[in-house]
Amino acid sequence: MIVFKDVCVGCGRCQPYCPAGAIHFEDCKSAVDQEICYECGTCLRSEICPVDAIREPANVYEYPRALRKYFSDPTSTHAVTGIQGRGTEESKTNDVTLRCGPGDVGIAIEIGRPTLGMGLRDIQKITRALACNGIHEIEPNNPINSMILDPQTGDLIPELLDERVLSAIIEMQVKKERLAEILRVIKQVIPELDSVFTLDVATMLEPGLTVPSDVLKAIESEGFSWRPNAKINMGLGRVTE
Repeated sequence: MIVFKDVCVGCGRCQPYCPAGAIHFEDCKSAVDQEICYECGTCLRSEICPVDAIREPANVYEYPRALRKYFSDPTSTHAVTGIQGRGTEESKTNDVTLRCGPGDVGIAIEIGRPTLGMGLRDIQKITRALACNGIHEIEPNNPINSMILDPQTGDLIPELLDERVLSAIIEMQVKKERLAEILRVIKQVIPELDSVFTLDVATMLEPGLTVPSDVLKAIESEGFSWRPNAKINMGLGRVTE
């Protein structure tokens, strides 16, 4: 984002709305640090500026800076997947899409959050660790997949590495028997990350709405604690007359 100084009145109202702290005073007018800005659009959507001095810059959709907007602005549509919100439907739609069947588990590695964000070099640390251990199952419809230069090494396209976003998610779908192995690799790379980290394991429930015991055993065997978290799409997929 940019602030037009010839329009800005220096009220500073926009500054608390920036989740990255990129807006600051400069010569008594608000200015945006372009290195820090994630292009999330929060300051613009808030409509807090009394004189409409906030605008998107001309290069907001230029590659590779466009990644900042695609991964940080929930209203934007990712150019690769055509999906809003980090460019992926995520496992929360499994009750409709059935991406993960009874013998599968979905693994989602979430990095970054508002106010903290993350650099894409952290993504490469994870993709490299997975590839080094023969794990190449990043889902084709996950936008991270299109950012990988070499699936055998897990290296990302070099010009992407200096970009920063509010958050990103790596998604995989594997057979249940591989869950413990992949969790072990992820646990080893966690100390190298420079942002917050959340690990999700998605599975279909068994009769009685219980989590499969073999999935829980794999999670606990690698030293992870777990808590159930359901996101139900009300009405989607329901049979109607």
